[in-house]
Amino acid sequence: MLPAQTLSRSERKERIRKLPDQYRQFLLDVEPIIQPTEQTAFLTLDSDAQRDVFIAAFWKLHAPPGISGDSFRTRYYELIEEAAEKYRRASDRYTVYVVNGEPAEIYEPECRTYVQPIQVWHYVRMAAGGSADVFFYIPKHGIDYRLWQPIGHNLIESLQDLLTSPVGEEQGVQKVFFEHIERGIAVPPLIERDCKNSDRLRALVEQTAMLPPPPATIFRPAPVSEESMKILLKSMVIPDPKATKFETEMSIRFTGKDGNRTNAELTIPVPRAKLAVTDVAGTKTYRVDVTGEVLKDHNLFEKYRYRFDFPADTKLDMLPVVIDRLLPHGTYTLRMKIADAESHAEAIVEKEIEVPDVDVGQVLNPSGRVGEPAPHDTQLRIVPLPDEVLSGIQHIETIAAGNDIAAVEFYLDGRKIMTKRQAPYTLDLDLGEVPQPRRIRAMAINSKGEPLAGDDLEVNSGSDPFRLRIVWPRVSVKLKGRTRVELSVRVPEGKKLDRVELFYNDAPLATLYEPPFIQTIDIPANAGIGYIRATATLAGDPSPPAEDTVIINTPQFMEEVNVHLIELPTTVTRNNRPVENLDASAFTVLDDGKPAKIAKFEHVNNLPLALGLAIDTSGSMQSRMAEAQKAAAQFFRSTLKPGDRAFLLSFDVRTALLQAWTSNLTDISAGLAKLRAEESTALYDAVVYSLYNFHGVKGQKALVVITDGKDTASKFTFDQALEYARRASVPVYAIGIGINAAEVDTRFRLGRFCAETGGNVYYISQATDLDRVYADIQSELRSQYILGIYPPDGTKPNSKWHEVTVQVGDGKAKTIRGYYP
Repeated sequence: MLPAQTLSRSERKERIRKLPDQYRQFLLDVEPIIQPTEQTAFLTLDSDAQRDVFIAAFWKLHAPPGISGDSFRTRYYELIEEAAEKYRRASDRYTVYVVNGEPAEIYEPECRTYVQPIQVWHYVRMAAGGSADVFFYIPKHGIDYRLWQPIGHNLIESLQDLLTSPVGEEQGVQKVFFEHIERGIAVPPLIERDCKNSDRLRALVEQTAMLPPPPATIFRPAPVSEESMKILLKSMVIPDPKATKFETEMSIRFTGKDGNRTNAELTIPVPRAKLAVTDVAGTKTYRVDVTGEVLKDHNLFEKYRYRFDFPADTKLDMLPVVIDRLLPHGTYTLRMKIADAESHAEAIVEKEIEVPDVDVGQVLNPSGRVGEPAPHDTQLRIVPLPDEVLSGIQHIETIAAGNDIAAVEFYLDGRKIMTKRQAPYTLDLDLGEVPQPRRIRAMAINSKGEPLAGDDLEVNSGSDPFRLRIVWPRVSVKLKGRTRVELSVRVPEGKKLDRVELFYNDAPLATLYEPPFIQTIDIPANAGIGYIRATATLAGDPSPPAEDTVIINTPQFMEEVNVHLIELPTTVTRNNRPVENLDASAFTVLDDGKPAKIAKFEHVNNLPLALGLAIDTSGSMQSRMAEAQKAAAQFFRSTLKPGDRAFLLSFDVRTALLQAWTSNLTDISAGLAKLRAEESTALYDAVVYSLYNFHGVKGQKALVVITDGKDTASKFTFDQALEYARRASVPVYAIGIGINAAEVDTRFRLGRFCAETGGNVYYISQATDLDRVYADIQSELRSQYILGIYPPDGTKPNSKWHEVTVQVGDGKAKTIRGYYP
């Protein structure tokens, strides 16, 4: 939050005096545009590093939309140089110029005797919004122009500011002038007599005198987000002068390496007696906010924010706040503020440390000497595979640490496939001809066959740009005590991460706001089977949080059951028209002919839409391409609503992702502009690669495929692509252009893709018919229901195909044909 204290004039002056020269100059330079709250905030900062961060953020916050902070800063300094060359610094004209830029027009009427020198600046748009005429004049006995500020609606008093003080025979002229005004004549005859182009000046004088623009509007810069400034200051270690203080200290262990960086584990004990209980809907916790800065050579190396939750019934007198930072070898100053979120009691801790090089598995204390052994010496990690569509033979490598590893067992989708009894623990693994989501697991065992440590990873996990994964631990059969949890978060382009939350079972542990997303947690010594869960939330975005869960302390060969929710996108029609406003009781779901409980029910009005469009760009589409681009652009404009997103893929002899998942229509239009028609048709490949993008995407999904002919160039066969479509469970809407009725095989195969997935197929003769088809698809997509069921108890992963039927009392229901567990 912005600093609670207010500064008196003398305090402000004294703090400015104590600033280093470059920061005093900054305040002088930005005086026309800095807000009072911003200046107060700047004067309460404790270090030059904080001031540098503030200044960088200042330019970003004040920059107009679409302009970077650096570009705005450069333009601003050009502006104040221009203003200083033309006008006296800190004068009204200087300030208006700096705040609003160069006016569209400067009008200077030529008045000879009775009217003071005048300048009128016309702005089409002021910085704070709206157009305005800004009226300047030189006061009597003055030397520089100042803003003319009429006094209320007293025209006589206001106009006297603009007049000279004529004497002698001219006093009669002035008397006549004021008599005209008193009789209600709005046009001052004196202006007519004294000034050239008097018609325009009369109108400006009357308008400004009767309806003067407020000075606050003229001098006010473009508004900035005060909330953004609050967030910035929350990330800085700034003491609250009104807060109750408590004492604590920081201890440090160096627990291992991550590349060229050493993990520094910081522990700060917080006295429970100094905290107040927070009660949220009956859940009582102690909540501790941590703000930290890491300085290197007096410059800010990194900053971070965390929130920790401790159950209110804890018996601990000192609550351990543990933070992990990854730092290269060197000397650092750590500054940290620990504050109670309820009572705002706080402690400020500062410590200088020397970060050493540390071997994997080794623990050093701050002096650099080897300390207590790491709580989990044995480690096994699988080297990640490329984040792309994978099939066929893939080489799997692991990184192992620990003297008690006798062998490593490898599993594919829960089935053990190989045991390697000597290093290197690697193998070549066949993922199958058709790319599909697969899970690879490696388990290190000792000479008695007992599990020690393990890891797993998923391949073909989709291209969803918003994803969270618990990187470590993944496989833990004996986990207790202090445990380091590593998280990986992928955020969509143009979006901002709001927070990452970490849970042990159902208890919240920590909230992280900036990377690296690493947190040390404490697993009770007597803990049995449990789980670590993490969620990530985007700022100002309706997308549901990304989530991942890892089960810990499971028996080595615990039988796996499938608890994955099966989503059934369902369209209901009556007399060939979509039926809306049904509730869950109207539906019956049969799983292999047996009733299944509906565990989830949503109408599309509550769901964001994830839409893919795959367009055939083979040579035969050349004459239709322009119309197809136009129709697709209109389809996206009319279909995508706030919170929806889409991707665009083209295919000829190969597939190309022209635009990854985005909610920006401009990006989609740019992707459509890249479409070029050439070469052959790889339809089946396009279906596989398009559906791959949907893996991990929740809610309402649909793939639209536009093609004008049969497949001639795919690597995948029709049966392989159809199998992939059945596993993807995404409705496919196929549009065949110019495919006549005699092409029975082509029509049959397109129809199978749609029938198996709950979509629809359309055949049109020309691209101009696309608008009609798109309207029909949009109507169906906006009239869907999402039903969710769980597989029957005891269902194992990758077991047999389950056929699904959805029934409604009055109407016809269409959904996916079935699913693989």
